[in-house]
Amino acid sequence: MAKLGQVSLKRIHQFGTEGDPALIRWHKTALNALMRRFQLGTYPLLWISFAKGVAVTLAVQRLLG
Repeated sequence: MAKLGQVSLKRIHQFGTEGDPALIRWHKTALNALMRRFQLGTYPLLWISFAKGVAVTLAVQRLLG
């Protein structure tokens, strides 16, 4: 059995930033750091973004209505 320090982690797909405008490059760099830190792929990241959008929408709806 491999020790925890010897277990290879899955390779995380990163978003390419070459040739992008500064704001998009900053956003992709932040997403890449988040994906590396929490070992997330693009699919789980999309679900997290969806859930965040639903939560923000419900919060704004509750505040306004």
